[in-house]
Amino acid sequence: MNKTIFQTLISIFALLFLPLFAVAQGETNIVQGVVLENGTRQPLPGVTVAIKGTNGYAVTDTNGQFSIKSRVAPPFTLLVNSVGFLAQEIPVSNLSGSPIEIVLIDDNRLSEIVITSRRRKETAQEVPIAISVVGGQLVEDAGAFNVNRLKEIVPTVQLYSSNPRNTTLNIRGLGSTFGLTNDGIDPGVGLYVDGVYYARPAATTLDFIDIEQIEVLRGPQGTLFGKNTTAGAFNITTRAPSFKPGASFEVSYGNYGFIQAKTSITGPLGKLFAGRISFSGTQRNGLLYNVRTEKPVNDLNNLGFRAQ
Repeated sequence: MNKTIFQTLISIFALLFLPLFAVAQGETNIVQGVVLENGTRQPLPGVTVAIKGTNGYAVTDTNGQFSIKSRVAPPFTLLVNSVGFLAQEIPVSNLSGSPIEIVLIDDNRLSEIVITSRRRKETAQEVPIAISVVGGQLVEDAGAFNVNRLKEIVPTVQLYSSNPRNTTLNIRGLGSTFGLTNDGIDPGVGLYVDGVYYARPAATTLDFIDIEQIEVLRGPQGTLFGKNTTAGAFNITTRAPSFKPGASFEVSYGNYGFIQAKTSITGPLGKLFAGRISFSGTQRNGLLYNVRTEKPVNDLNNLGFRAQ
C-alpha cells in the first residue's frame, strides 16, 4: 500500500514539475557572433564579450568567434572589450539565429607623460633619467598634501622632520643630515616649484597648493638644477590659470583635531589675461604629549595662499 502511494506521488511530481524543467531548459539562449577589426576586417582573438548585468561572458577564439549561453532573454546589451580598441556596448533586441557581427575601432593613442625635468617639455620616455611622475589627481586622491605624505606613494623618497628646523629630505638614502638643527645647511635634494628653488629643507613641510604634476628625479641633477641636487630633485608644477571659469572646494576631517580646507578659483581677467587664486589650510593637534608642559607637541598649523 505504501509502495503504491509512493509511486503515485512520484508520478504526480513528474507530471507537475517536468514540464517546468523542460520550459527552463528551453529558455536557454545562445548568443553567437564574430568580432572583426575595423579596416582590415580581420578576426580578433582574445576579445572579451559579456552580457551586461549578468555573469555570462566569452572570449573570442582564433577566428574571432564567440558563443555565450544565457538564460537572459533579449533585449540586453553586450559589452565588448579588448586592449588597443575602443570598448563598445552593442544592444541586442532579438536573436535571429545568424551570428552577430561586431567591428572594433583601433584606439592606439596612449596618453604620453609630458615632463619638464630638462627645462623643456618632452615625454618621459625620451628622458634618460630615473624619474617618477605623479599627477595632481593622484596626489589629491591619496591625501598627499605635502612631501611627508608623498613619500608613501613614491619609492626611494624619505622625509624626516621633528620640527621645521630639523628636517631632512633624502632620495635613495642621500640628501642631508638628521638629528641636528640643519636650517643653515645646504640640502642634497633640491625642491623646485614652478622653477623657483626652495633653499631650505623646512620648505618640504609646507602644504601643496593646486598641484598639476610632481616629478621626482633620482641621481645628480647639478647640470640643470644647480649644486644642491647631489641626490636628486623635486620638480613641482602647479595648475596654470584658465580662461574657462572654474572653482573647487574641499574639506577634510580626521582624528587628533585634524581639519584641512582647500579652495581654488580661476577664470578670465580680460581678453588676454587669466588668473587663479588658491588657498590651503591644515591644522592638527600634536601626536606626542609632553608630560612636563602637559601639552601636545608636533602639531600642524599650515596656511598657504597662491595668486597667479
